Amino acid sequence: MTPLRRVALLAWILVTVLVGLAWLVASARNVQARFETGARILHRVLSQRSEQQEAVLASLTALTRAGVSDEALHQYVGAMRAQYPQIVGVQRCRAGCMDLGSSGAALPGDALSPDRTGLRWHPTSPTLYALSQGDMRVWVAAPRLFRAEDFADLTSGFQLVRPEDGTVLVGQAAWTPLPATDRFLPVLRVNKVLGSTAQPFVFVGEHPLRWAELPLAGVALLALLLGLGTVLLVRLVEGRERARAAARMAEQALQAERSRARHAFHAVNEALVVTDAQHRVRLANPAAYALLGNAFLEGGDLREMVHFRATLDQEPFDPDAFWGQAAPVKLPQGVTLVTDGGARLVEGALAPVQGEDGQAAGWVLVLRDVGPLRARVVTALEASERRVREHEQALAHVTRLSTLGEMSTGLAHELNQPLTAIVSYGQAALRMLADPERDEARVRRSVEATVTQAKRAASIITHLRTLVKRAPTQTRPVDVNQVLENVAALTAHEAGRAGVVLAVHPSTRLLIVQGDPVQLEQVLLNLVHNAVEATRGHTGAEVQLVARQQQEAARVEVRDTGPGLAPEVRQRLFTPFTTTKPEGLGLGLSLSHTLVQGMGGDLREESGPGGGAVFTVTLPLAVEASAHA
Repeated sequence: MTPLRRVALLAWILVTVLVGLAWLVASARNVQARFETGARILHRVLSQRSEQQEAVLASLTALTRAGVSDEALHQYVGAMRAQYPQIVGVQRCRAGCMDLGSSGAALPGDALSPDRTGLRWHPTSPTLYALSQGDMRVWVAAPRLFRAEDFADLTSGFQLVRPEDGTVLVGQAAWTPLPATDRFLPVLRVNKVLGSTAQPFVFVGEHPLRWAELPLAGVALLALLLGLGTVLLVRLVEGRERARAAARMAEQALQAERSRARHAFHAVNEALVVTDAQHRVRLANPAAYALLGNAFLEGGDLREMVHFRATLDQEPFDPDAFWGQAAPVKLPQGVTLVTDGGARLVEGALAPVQGEDGQAAGWVLVLRDVGPLRARVVTALEASERRVREHEQALAHVTRLSTLGEMSTGLAHELNQPLTAIVSYGQAALRMLADPERDEARVRRSVEATVTQAKRAASIITHLRTLVKRAPTQTRPVDVNQVLENVAALTAHEAGRAGVVLAVHPSTRLLIVQGDPVQLEQVLLNLVHNAVEATRGHTGAEVQLVARQQQEAARVEVRDTGPGLAPEVRQRLFTPFTTTKPEGLGLGLSLSHTLVQGMGGDLREESGPGGGAVFTVTLPLAVEASAHA
């Protein structure tokens, strides 16, 4: 047996078993559904009959309470028993029990003790029970709850069981015996309590599954049809395999010839690219991929992937005319090939390939890298770029030295906030010391605040000195929200004296940037001070200090409700000596802009949506902060 036939046999067996089992299971479920439906209907019928007895008892009790005579009750019972054959007797129990209508059953005349469900059972007949309410007692024969018309399905069995001891009160009389061959199949069962709360009997039903109810003939026919289909499929596949084997031999011979041609094509050191009539790349050797870079892809338009750039010694060159030539054409001298790996001087040519009809079926592009010249050009370019960078660094150092005089002038402006705070805290300490009942803790806090502001002034001087050094500023992780709290504490007194509401909104996320905390604090102090000055004396004066995350950057905004800035001032806002204050030097924003850029960030100004100005400081988040964002 061939492998194909072995696989087909196993597949036929597997499919037949799976489909047959699915069919049998579905049929069994249909039988179960029919059984459960019949059991549910019979259960509902028995529950309704139980409720009928309770309704009769309720009506008799209502008649006795209405003062109806025993003779009238007797007539009512006689008429009622014709409608409800399961009621075999009715008694009215006072000192003793009096029969109001009986079918001949010997009913006890004394009181009976109820079981835990409230039913009273006949002392000698285990299937006879009484429902009691007040002085009325209705006797019910459990076997009469089932009727002959209830058992249309003789393959299922149903019983009514007493819940206390499992006594069978009534069951199906006729039940077809189960054949020996069907005893291996499962038995379907149902177990439910009647819907009557006063008669909680258990309704039990079962249905043994039989082979006759399952589609065995259909499964056998299905297996036969699947077998025939498998045989036909195997023969068809074997025929195709024989045809493919013959074609494979011819293909192998052709592939061997192509392999020899491909090896020769790939062995060429120059870049060779073969295209179709639409200039789409169909074939390229390794030298082409190495020369043209990662952007070169098979199937792409060669004109979009190969870009030439002019050099100083290049001859006249028209790219459109070059790609559309019907005869071989060379690249002019001095053409540079631009790739993702850089620029390379190349030599080459483009030749058309004719098809069987004599028309151009494609092109062959040949390119050669001018190695020694390329190496010298790259080395010269790198040396030139290095000299340019060194010159820029030296020029930046000289520029910072030349602006040292301007920044020295602004030193008094930058030290104004800490010195003002030192004076305020010192005066407060003196006033508290002059008080005989002074609070030494408050005095200590004022002195400590004075020391802190003095250290801050020293830090500002130190950072101003670093601006003239060529070494970069030493940075560390800075918590932006903590800087906002420090700025708010330092400017709250100034804003209160100016009648300006200072609102601080830190970010709900942790914002960590790489920078200098003193410089960042000095920038925000300067912006808040300018905003307070701009809003002083205006109705509803307010300054907001807001921090939030914007993508991979921390964004701090200083908003005010002032008159805003004029267009001519905004154009040169960060230029030294630009100010709108009568006594201002115009160095605060210029220095702040320099400090923010030194930390890798940006400082911008724009008009607020409701008027006023908005200054925005944007700094990139540190790597750790971006990972936790």
